[in-house]
Amino acid sequence: MFLGGWDIRVVSGGTFRLDGGAMFGTVPKVLWDRLCPADAENRILLATNCLLLRGEAGGLRRTVLVDTGNGDKESDAFMERFQMEARGTLARSLAREGVAPGDVDLVVLTHLHFDHAGGATALDAEGRAVPAFPNARYVVQQRDLDNARQAPLRERASYLPKNWEPLEAAGVLDTVQGPCELLPGLSLRPVPGHTPGLQAVVVEGGGRLVFSADLFPTSHHIQPAWVMGYDLDVVGCVEQRVKLLDEVTGTDAVLVFEHDPGVQAGMVRKDGKGRYFVIPVAM
Repeated sequence: MFLGGWDIRVVSGGTFRLDGGAMFGTVPKVLWDRLCPADAENRILLATNCLLLRGEAGGLRRTVLVDTGNGDKESDAFMERFQMEARGTLARSLAREGVAPGDVDLVVLTHLHFDHAGGATALDAEGRAVPAFPNARYVVQQRDLDNARQAPLRERASYLPKNWEPLEAAGVLDTVQGPCELLPGLSLRPVPGHTPGLQAVVVEGGGRLVFSADLFPTSHHIQPAWVMGYDLDVVGCVEQRVKLLDEVTGTDAVLVFEHDPGVQAGMVRKDGKGRYFVIPVAM
């Protein structure tokens, strides 16, 4: 997809599995299991659909990566618990696009949970966590970094310091506060609810694309009340969803669903009963 001067591709950071009940909160299993069949341990298959953007900005060729999936640093036991795909998935996905780790000059992290920031760092030959993209600056909302540093008990298992502390130590982690334009046609939009510092990434110019991160983790979460058990502020999450849906429904705007293994992106419409649905768009 080409938009706003950017060549945009979805690249995989690997699949994994999480508890279906947690992913759909108060939605009865009889409803969500038809859409996302659970395994014997009640886990459903999820993707980590990251976004790769390449284009000219300020006279320079830029390569931007949005989110980094689960990464490769965790133990075999950790990967088995979440049924994570084999190590090296993101690197292989980028290589298929002709991109090496050293080619990426900007990494945008929607938030610092391990399934979004796990691939931001990697282990070096001595087993130390270091920036996975050696020539990149990394960007996150200050509010999310603050939340990660003093993670509430409910979130502590999702914020792993080795995913961001090496970035701080290397001096490559930048923070922003609130909405901002990072580069021409590429902006950040806070969408708090899942976490206080969650941000979406918006690409505009002859159209509009919104990388919604965990605001709409899959296309099945397009119904505003279908929130996750992981969402810290359910009311705030629903409000942010309704606000964005009001903007994009019936337009050519494309939403990217970071955790959907089947529908990476789509346009939003309403049916005759007022329920939202997604028209898939190839990425």
